[in-house]
Amino acid sequence: MKPMQVKIFYDGGHIPSERFESIITNLSDKVNHWLNDHPDIEVLNILQSESQGSENAWNITLSIFYR
Repeated sequence: MKPMQVKIFYDGGHIPSERFESIITNLSDKVNHWLNDHPDIEVLNILQSESQGSENAWNITLSIFYR
């Protein structure tokens, strides 16, 4: 059995609220591209974290646990 691994995707920065959707799209594109490049993996779990600091500073982290 292959050992479990994790791939972490991150995006964020100081943004106006109308640009938040483009950050989500960019993160989705990164994940989809990575999954297409690794069709033989088994995804075991996906975790997501999102935070907003002062002045629209967004941080989004997506962790994919796989083998």
